[in-house]
Amino acid sequence: MLSRRVSLSALQTLGAGSLVALVCLGCSSGGGSTPVLPPPSSQTAFYVDCSQTSDGTGSQSSPWNSLSDADAHSFVAGNSLLFKRGTACNGTLQPSGSGASGSPIVVDAYGTGNLPVLKGGPSSPEVILLNNQSYWEINDLEVIGGITYGVYVTGNTADDPLYHIYLKNLNVHSATGTSTSRGDSGEVILSASGAGQTLSDILVDGVTASNSQVSEGILVNAGGAWAGNGSQPLGNNVTIQNSTVHDVYSDGILVMELSNGTIQNSVVYRTGLCPNCGSTPSGLWEWYCHTCTIQNNESYANQTWNAHDGGDFDIDYYNTDNIVQYNYGHDSAGYCISVFGAENSTDTNSIVRYNVCSNNAQSAVNAYQGDVFLSTWDGGSLSGVQIYNNTFYWNPATPAPLLSTTAATYSGSSPTFFENNIVYSTVPEMVATTSAFTLDHNIYWTTAVASPQWTWNGVVYTSLAAYQKGSSQEAHSLFADPLLNSPTTHATGMPTKAFTLQSGSPAIGAGANVCAGISGCTMGAQDFFGNSLPANGSGYNIGAYQ
Repeated sequence: MLSRRVSLSALQTLGAGSLVALVCLGCSSGGGSTPVLPPPSSQTAFYVDCSQTSDGTGSQSSPWNSLSDADAHSFVAGNSLLFKRGTACNGTLQPSGSGASGSPIVVDAYGTGNLPVLKGGPSSPEVILLNNQSYWEINDLEVIGGITYGVYVTGNTADDPLYHIYLKNLNVHSATGTSTSRGDSGEVILSASGAGQTLSDILVDGVTASNSQVSEGILVNAGGAWAGNGSQPLGNNVTIQNSTVHDVYSDGILVMELSNGTIQNSVVYRTGLCPNCGSTPSGLWEWYCHTCTIQNNESYANQTWNAHDGGDFDIDYYNTDNIVQYNYGHDSAGYCISVFGAENSTDTNSIVRYNVCSNNAQSAVNAYQGDVFLSTWDGGSLSGVQIYNNTFYWNPATPAPLLSTTAATYSGSSPTFFENNIVYSTVPEMVATTSAFTLDHNIYWTTAVASPQWTWNGVVYTSLAAYQKGSSQEAHSLFADPLLNSPTTHATGMPTKAFTLQSGSPAIGAGANVCAGISGCTMGAQDFFGNSLPANGSGYNIGAYQ
């Protein structure tokens, strides 16, 4: 799995030239009467209409007509920069100044019609650039082009945190460059690059990043100057939501080096399209993330350029207390969900629950990973992996076990189990696991002609009874048709009826409270479909539907 390692040098050094703002603070005549200075401007809103033939003063009645006007102005807290809807501006927007807590600088649209368009020129590395700036909100724009980036927020000042960057309702697409190394470019990049620098209070909401050959779709790298030992400062409070990424060369949505992160209500598809860009990609994932949640997302048709990854969701290494829940992953080259550990670090307390996975492993060379793939390398380990109440339609391009955990090393005393899951498979192979895992209260079913197979500690069992006896696992598990509604569905859009339970399903009420007796463990608040869980701690169903 060495090829899985993140290309950190590329992701950490997305640098851009520093901005210089020249501000005249006043002057003296050196003698005689004191010069009369004009009163300070009371104007707080500045308007741009690039369809105008003559330049104005920046007022609504006399707007600026180019991005260079905005770039020449030094903005302060409470200012707004407004672009006229239905118009287009060419070049790079790189305004100077920072807002303040409770008083950000806001970039937005005015008027009626289509979103204002900002289009990068043939020599524009990016279309929108913020460098070492805080308290900006950028809304309601279409951003086209840029050679390396569409929107690029960065900094290179040691120990100078960047705060409150909000990107909302942006359509960012068609960057003109071509990635040659994973992490060397992207449509929407927020990256702290200075030694000890961090990003905090970051919101990406309603952003689409698409249709280019640059590397990343949306990347937030919230901690700078990678020290190589997992000890550098982390950013804080990062949320990516209601966003869409598709048709990019590497990762769809990726968050790195932060605490308290959330990726939710987003869609990622057709990522990883590069023919060969180094380390391999996944659709939606997190790396070096503490107390982070991936929920209510759809990820599908993701690709990769070799036999690794190409999956839907990933808890990568250097992670602690992460949850992947209520997600739908389907039709990708590789796994649905992975949990990794590497570089002498231990991933602790990874929770995978109430997800629906359908028709993944559509590449024969990636099928070995399974739909749930646990792996460690370079001295890494996993401590506590809890996989429960998920539903799987397993239809790989070539036969392989759905659950693959034998490539992982485990440590610590945190619970590690696979319980309350439904596996509906077209191939005989069910699981390949070891005594490090507890397995119980699962329902397995295959439509294959051959006998089902469970591999435990290297021994293959061809009946559930033999497997239960030989492994002392799965005492309450069943080999039975779970009676799912539309169990082979893998259409786009979050399922609402597919994968629910028919009347008489053996999964109804047959699940366990997997958290019973485990300190700090909870079953969660709801199932995949939004139904409440039993209030009395019993009567749980098996699978993602309650």
